Formats: sequence, structure tokens, C-alpha cells
Amino acid sequence: MAIGVQKQAAQPLTPNTLQRDGNSLETTIDTLKRCLQIAGVSTKPANRSAKNSISEDSNDLGMEESVPEASKWPHCQHMISQDEAPRMDDELASPNIRIVPYKDETQINYIMRLITKDLSEPYSIYTYRYFLHNWPEYCFLAYDQTSNQYIGAVLCKLELDMYSRCKGYLAMLAVDESCRRLGIGTRLVRRAIDAMQAKGCDEIVLETEVSNKNAQRLYSNLGFIRQKRLIKYYLNGGDAFRLKLIFTSRRVRAVINNENSQPRCRVNEDDTPDEEE
Repeated sequence: MAIGVQKQAAQPLTPNTLQRDGNSLETTIDTLKRCLQIAGVSTKPANRSAKNSISEDSNDLGMEESVPEASKWPHCQHMISQDEAPRMDDELASPNIRIVPYKDETQINYIMRLITKDLSEPYSIYTYRYFLHNWPEYCFLAYDQTSNQYIGAVLCKLELDMYSRCKGYLAMLAVDESCRRLGIGTRLVRRAIDAMQAKGCDEIVLETEVSNKNAQRLYSNLGFIRQKRLIKYYLNGGDAFRLKLIFTSRRVRAVINNENSQPRCRVNEDDTPDEEE
């Protein structure tokens, strides 16, 4: 006699059975979605651009890690929020906030107040004047028309390096803590980029703290790529990443647009061109 497992007769499918199975499946799916949300994992498929991605665990592939170097004065500061990533509706999200150019020294106290709040190292008023007096056209503020207050600022400079390339430098960026998560930091940086690019800028560089993932995310979304790691760059001993945004070269633009290939960015006579990195 063969010994086996007795098979149970298949139960007939009825409308009640199908409804019960469907409800059970929906309950299981809802439970999984809640678990993913609690764990902080998005249920949407990731779609990241490789050229803009700054990997946090890639061991800096393709990026040269520098030996400890002397800190360059002044260091750039970037106080922004995780949600300052560029969005199509940045201006719609904050219609009462205008990005305005720097006018005169009556605004310097507002700029210092914004940037000093979260500095990793102190600046004197002369540091601000260095940028505001020499390159006022590349400094912008975010103005809240509702409260009549300045709530953000970006300071940059533009000059020729030793190879006659027009090189921009984004030195400081800050948004008031109470006004973050509105894309204001992105709007400030975009305005500065547009102003420098209009003057023939070939590339823009900046430094940001390795621990500042929010700033890295913002600049990655704007097209900056990681160039190198600077060991003990800040006075507090923290490392920095140097990021770079590269445009079409001036000579190529001149050929395409049939323009004069002479550099258009203003160089101060008292400034020495930066050395090639």
C-alpha cells in the first residue's frame, strides 16, 4: 500500500472567496508601503543623472584626494537646507521673495548677519568688503517683500587665472533658517551663475564641508562635480570638497558665435591670478 499525503479537494472559487483574497492582497501591499515610508525608502523608482550625482559612499572615484594644503583665505561658506534642490516652481513657491543685486554698503550688515549665524570660522568686515567692493555685480540678496527683510545672500568673484581663463568663485551662500525649504538658495546660486556666465565665465569653483550633505546635494543638482578633497581645509580641522561647474570654453564659444575671443571678465590690477589646480 502506497503511503502518501492525502490531497484535499480544491475549493470552488466563489465571489466571496475572490473578494476575501483581493482584500488580503491590498492589506499586504498597504502594510509594505507603510514599512518603506517608516524606513525612509521611497516607493518610486530612482532616476538620478550620473553626471550630476555626488556619491556619498563611492570612495571618491575619479577624484584626486589632496594632501593637507594651506587653507586659502577666505573659505567659502554654504548654509542651506536639504530641500533647497532646484524645482520648476521655485519662484511660485515663494512669490513674495525677490532676488536683488547688491547696491551699496548699507546692505553689508544684513549680509554679515545672515552669514555669521552658521559660520564654521569667523570673518571680519574686511572679508565681506573684499568681495562686495571688488565684485559687487556678482553679489545678490534675497528680499522678502512681506517682512521687508533680507533673508539670503550669495557672494562671488570673477577673475582671470594664469592661463587667461575666466574663473568664477562662489565664496559664501546663506539663507535665513526661518525661510529655508523654499528653493531660495537655488535661486541665489542660479542668479550668480547667470551673471558670471554672461561675462564669459569658463568655470565656477567652490568649497564646501565634507559633512554638509545638503550643500553637496544642491550643487550636484545644479551641475557641479566633485574635483578633489581638501584635508583639514577649515580652521576647525574639517575637510572640504572642491566642486566645479564647467561651461563651454571661451574659444569654442567665440568660434560658434563669431565673437572676439578676448576675455570679458574684469580683472583687478591688485589681484594676482589664481594658479591652476
